[in-house]
Amino acid sequence: MKGVALNFNGIETIHGLTSDHRPVMLKMGPPDGGRSIPIRKITNWKRVSTALEEIDTPNLNSIPNDIASTDEIDFAIGALTNHVRTVVEVSEREVPASSDRRKCPPDILELIRAKNAS
Repeated sequence: MKGVALNFNGIETIHGLTSDHRPVMLKMGPPDGGRSIPIRKITNWKRVSTALEEIDTPNLNSIPNDIASTDEIDFAIGALTNHVRTVVEVSEREVPASSDRRKCPPDILELIRAKNAS
């Protein structure tokens, strides 16, 4: 089993069997018993950059112009962090992990590289 990735789901002691050892049952697989589809997130960084250039947002408008105390500094840091987190989350999309453009034929990959270079 070396090098095999297994999804460990749980361990259960079997009390009904008599033995000098304590028998256990390892449950493998996703928690719902079905087959889970791995998903990965793709971030559109150009969209993030464009959205971060906008300064008239509720998160940024809540930051005071004159910061005089450490509490106001903490609040401003939190507001800016929330703004960046929101912008990145809005700019993400979920795709199945198995969808990989490296599986495309070489001529299609070349077309994609040329498009991205222009």
